[in-house]
Amino acid sequence: MSRSEKHDAEERSVQTPPELEIKEEIQHSDEKSGDAFHTTLIEEALQLRDEEAKLGLLKMASLYRYGLIWGMGLSLALVMEGMDTAMINNLFGLAAFKQYFGHQDADGNFFIPSDWQAGINNASAGGQVIGLLLNGWAQARFGYRRVYMAGMVAMAGTIFILFFAQSLPMLLVGNLLCGIPWGVFQVITTAYASEVVPPALRGLLTTFVSMCWGVGGFLAAGILRGSLNIPGNNGWRIPYALQWIWPVPLFFFAYFAPESPFYLVRKGREDEARDVLRRLAKKGHRTERMIDAQIEIMKHANEMEKVLAANVSYRDCFRGTNAKRTIVALMAWLIQVCNGEGLASYAVILQNAGMSATKAFSFNMGIQATNLVTTGACMYYIGKIGRRTLYLTGIGAMGGLMLVTGIVGFIPTNNTAIGIAILLIFVRICFKMSLGPCCYTIVAETPSTRVRGQTMVIGRAGYVIGGIVMNQLTPRMLNKDAWDWGARSGLFFLGFDILFFIYLFFYLPETRNRTTAEIDLLYKKHVPARQFKKYEIDRELGGSVGSFGS
Repeated sequence: MSRSEKHDAEERSVQTPPELEIKEEIQHSDEKSGDAFHTTLIEEALQLRDEEAKLGLLKMASLYRYGLIWGMGLSLALVMEGMDTAMINNLFGLAAFKQYFGHQDADGNFFIPSDWQAGINNASAGGQVIGLLLNGWAQARFGYRRVYMAGMVAMAGTIFILFFAQSLPMLLVGNLLCGIPWGVFQVITTAYASEVVPPALRGLLTTFVSMCWGVGGFLAAGILRGSLNIPGNNGWRIPYALQWIWPVPLFFFAYFAPESPFYLVRKGREDEARDVLRRLAKKGHRTERMIDAQIEIMKHANEMEKVLAANVSYRDCFRGTNAKRTIVALMAWLIQVCNGEGLASYAVILQNAGMSATKAFSFNMGIQATNLVTTGACMYYIGKIGRRTLYLTGIGAMGGLMLVTGIVGFIPTNNTAIGIAILLIFVRICFKMSLGPCCYTIVAETPSTRVRGQTMVIGRAGYVIGGIVMNQLTPRMLNKDAWDWGARSGLFFLGFDILFFIYLFFYLPETRNRTTAEIDLLYKKHVPARQFKKYEIDRELGGSVGSFGS
């Protein structure tokens, strides 16, 4: 076999469209067993999925409101996590916190050294990596509910370390341990939500997840703003104590929540899965035949996952056209942490620009409040605007805002604080209306189905590594005891945004309104990313040929 033939054969083995895989598996199963009953159920389940996708969002939400309630309810753990993680950076600007844990400069002002700021942030990120790894093992073994409840117990315990912290090293250890359940909640909430509602409602839940993070950040800003007037150590201990509000009610919510029907089917507990399917939908909506079809498609998917998992490695992510797709997912994640939006999370940038602590935290509340408005807007337009258009527009606008922010940083500080605050509000609006929510769609749609799980891990690992690097650099850029760039840091991120824009222009495809099989075909035919939108697939010929639209 020649090298080119071997390469084509390798790509075919990696890029087989999932629709063809389903048909081939159905035919093979039918031929092997001689029983068409299971095949018919699978076809009915696929047909039901397509029919439900045509219903309006409100109609679907009404039919599956209980699934939405449970999915959204458990996702509230991300409000808790968003609040907790937002406090980390903003506590560094709280006077009571700086006086207790900080050092004093020559002018008598207290500050937290940039090395410790970076270390505490990275300890949290390290704990989250541990949590991500633990969740992958524990969720498959014990199920969503028990792992979620265990995470809440761990969360309640680790908060004690932060509340009774006596030194910066103790804070570092506390954030490391808190990061472990945070890592668990990042994955388990979205995974559970996607398994208790039909595919047509998963976009709504994804946007809700983004809103949860925003609500958490807004609550953190409000709590810290209110803590400014609390004297003594209670000024920083009360924000930590308020984190205990979440674990107990969320623990009991998870206790009464149904287990994922997919997990129950994987464990052979089909009768329990049937009960859950009845519980998740409006009473009387799912007939016994519909439930049988849903169970059969879950069993079929489980068997396919076993086959795929047995024959796939991380090397496949970098073979053939999968290499391009893996890099697209990786870059989508890296852009999340390297575009400059992180500047809006540091109240200290406003204080260093000459703003009082009270005003700085008030403006930070305004910055966080934009999360609620922009996420609500996203629910309306995210399905109507192309992913490529949204990401290119977002990174272009972010670059422009970073340029202006950097220029303002050269103006004397007594004239710039309000201007910088307004710019950071626009930075957050820009991010939450484009790069933030769209990332999850890109990283889910771009990878090949066969290596989607592995590609997601690679992309998320890149996100964590990028976050660790930014956690080292950003405090040094902003703090007076280090590089003291202040708002001029915007020019640093402008350089990244220019590079990101160039990359996205040439390599980010438009996947809106494309099926997974169509995306596979377009990559297999080496269609340039800029031409994905116009390329027309001839469906009458089975998608084997195509042309560019006028």
